[in-house]
Amino acid sequence: MQLTQHTDFGLRLLIMLARVSGDEGGSLGLPAFSAQQGLSYHHVAKVAQALVAAGFAISHRGRSGGITLARPAEQITVGEVVRTLEKAMRLADCATCALRTDCALSSVLAEALEAFLGVLDRYTLADVAREGVPAFAPWAALPSAPSCAVSDPS
Repeated sequence: MQLTQHTDFGLRLLIMLARVSGDEGGSLGLPAFSAQQGLSYHHVAKVAQALVAAGFAISHRGRSGGITLARPAEQITVGEVVRTLEKAMRLADCATCALRTDCALSSVLAEALEAFLGVLDRYTLADVAREGVPAFAPWAALPSAPSCAVSDPS
């Protein structure tokens, strides 16, 4: 299962909002977030608009504007966010398959999707926004992956 870029950006934005929610004001400016993440401001603005419309964030206008979490990070599950932002969440397009009336795969895929979402439901934004927790980086083990290691020149 691969999440859309829209959901990826939404989760990143919510994680950063959870991290700043304890700070005074707890507001995050979209231009600064976009620049820090190396993302298109316009795409981030659309994602932020979707988060506000879904009730995950609140938008603040003006000079010190930005967005803040609408609820405490402990009350927002990753599964809830993914269900909201992923518009067409399915693992296969069984509607156009010639086997659709005589195949059990759709049931297996539906069960797998529910298991996937069940795992995401066990974690809140507060859980995934904790700083200092090493990230799981399976891409780092790939032979073609660029090395991020800093070597000692001596």
